[in-house]
Amino acid sequence: MAIMRLGGARPKEPPSVAEVRPVAQQTRLDSRFAHIKIDAASSVPKHRQIYAALRRAILEGRLRADDALPSTRQLASELRVSRTTALVAYELLLAEGYVVGRAGAGTFVARNAVRPRRKPPVERVEPRPLSQAADILRVWRLPELASLAHPFRPSSPAFDAFPVAKWSRIVARLVRDKSARWMSEGDRRGYLPLRKAIAAHLFTLRTCDCSPDQIVIVSGSQLALFMCSVLLMDHDDAVWIEEPGYPPARLTFRVRSSRVIPVPTGEAGIDIDAGKSLSPDPRAIYVTPAHQWPLGFVMPVQKRLALLEFAAKRGAWIVEDDYDGDLRYDRKTYATLFGLDESHRVLHLGTFTKTMHPGLRIGFIVLPANLVDSFVAGRQILDRYPNTISQGALAEFMESGAYARHIHDMQTLYLERHQLLRERITKQLAGFLHANKAETGTFTVTELTGGVDDVALAGALKKEGFGSVPLSVAYAGPPIRRGLLLGHAVARPEEIRKGVNALERIASTMGALKA
Repeated sequence: MAIMRLGGARPKEPPSVAEVRPVAQQTRLDSRFAHIKIDAASSVPKHRQIYAALRRAILEGRLRADDALPSTRQLASELRVSRTTALVAYELLLAEGYVVGRAGAGTFVARNAVRPRRKPPVERVEPRPLSQAADILRVWRLPELASLAHPFRPSSPAFDAFPVAKWSRIVARLVRDKSARWMSEGDRRGYLPLRKAIAAHLFTLRTCDCSPDQIVIVSGSQLALFMCSVLLMDHDDAVWIEEPGYPPARLTFRVRSSRVIPVPTGEAGIDIDAGKSLSPDPRAIYVTPAHQWPLGFVMPVQKRLALLEFAAKRGAWIVEDDYDGDLRYDRKTYATLFGLDESHRVLHLGTFTKTMHPGLRIGFIVLPANLVDSFVAGRQILDRYPNTISQGALAEFMESGAYARHIHDMQTLYLERHQLLRERITKQLAGFLHANKAETGTFTVTELTGGVDDVALAGALKKEGFGSVPLSVAYAGPPIRRGLLLGHAVARPEEIRKGVNALERIASTMGALKA
């Protein structure tokens, strides 16, 4: 039959050749169409259900080229749907080339829509060949994290304490603004009022004197890291990274270069002499000076100055990851490495995912002036710019003073939750787990006092509904310390107690708690 197009009144369809044959008078469909079922409870429209069933039969070879389909009248009657429903399903198949209509004859499976029969696929032991980067990511993949709101997830903020009402009012006002700048504002560096607000914040609190034109807004610090790896380094250039250090940074640079050099790092900061002996001429150096990840040390000023001098002499770039520098509990925020740099070798990475919430997906890079054009060009290829409503809302949030008040509140709250977690661990897990004192941030570093596998412990804790990260994954080589990174910021007091109780049960099962 010829299939009628949608729209307007449908003329009465003349009987097709297929319909006047004796087989067409049968009350049951051919067995080849018996798989077509209508699920009345499904949210999928009935015509899409019919279409999908017929399409699948054609692609899987159950219907062959030139096979006739039932008439729309017969199909509709058998499936107890309207004839219009059947017509629309057939029209979709016709539009996509799965069937053809032959005037006076009916609807038939198109010859070029049927796939040739193939041999069963050979089972592969390894994935299909991809790039070297894909293999690196597959082999060195990061450990799975719990959902963002899971108690003890190390990098998550306090979702329960976010000023939702204030934020909602700002967003609503932006959307109602008749100028609708958020629809068309697409500065390559990012929303200018936000860049101005960030520059003012860095100058006032972090002793970082920069122009808004040196700031590029990105969709989180991970994108900033990837941009640094692509734009600062050629293939297989050497890069120093702290040991222990941030696994996503290590993996990001590893995709770019096989010469990712773990340099011992302790309370005095990264060991420059050790770095020289391992790789004397790095193209880039990745550090977390305000809060060493994961151990929490602050890089002393003497080490900062020495690192800047070394980078200037060797022509190396320093990537300063300031992932939670605004969250010091004593409110004595440290100056940035960028602010001390006189040779213009430092790139400062900041993010709002720890201070605000991860769903915002806004970070930034403060660049030496001579790098701005290259990074803007690279950003246009990788990501264009983040959501302009979020950028506009964050700019107003900062300009109004709400950001400063929020940070003040979080510094107090995170200290309270950190202290509660330490107290419970000390009381319930003495001799098994020791909680180090934290001065800033969203997580507490804990160290195992026995020979327990921290990866297995994190897995057992995950089964109890709590997130964590094994301390050992921070090491590129054999781990010197084992423990768990426990996010206290995201955990309410009752969740902290439940989490420590869960750890106590797990430790007892392992026989690791002293009587």
